[in-house]
Amino acid sequence: MNFLECLGIRHYNLIVEENGFKMDFSRQNVKQSIDNSEKKSSIPSFLILVLLFLFTNFLFAQQPACNLRGVLESKRLRDGGTNFTINSELYKTVPGTIYRWEFKSNNSAAKFATANGTPNITINPGNKNGEFNLKLTVVNPGESGRSSKSCSCTKSVSIGNL
Repeated sequence: MNFLECLGIRHYNLIVEENGFKMDFSRQNVKQSIDNSEKKSSIPSFLILVLLFLFTNFLFAQQPACNLRGVLESKRLRDGGTNFTINSELYKTVPGTIYRWEFKSNNSAAKFATANGTPNITINPGNKNGEFNLKLTVVNPGESGRSSKSCSCTKSVSIGNL
């Protein structure tokens, strides 16, 4: 079955000239009535083609995207501060996505209060004035030997006796 047949436009002329292709939309000498079985056979082919185009993106690892939300400042524990949560907004993740949190810099003695590996993390602010820079790396695993796709996002938080 050729491509034009699956779209149900097999009864049009295709004219090939020296310098390229030209589509002539005048009808060929065709019977006025088209057999219903021909129409029915082109519909499943067309649907398969559409579904193939729609779901092609799911066959490959996609590039994830992230953004971090949460406090910009927090009190030290001895000044009445408490643990706080940094939430991530994630896009284009897949089952099996890996979440890695780390402190890129930390002079405030802050530490993780919950386990690493989840989309959100709770932070213990510690008892020192300072700040930290938190980084989340999101990795979509590659399937069938393909390479994985990743992104990272950061957030800075100040700790003090506000």
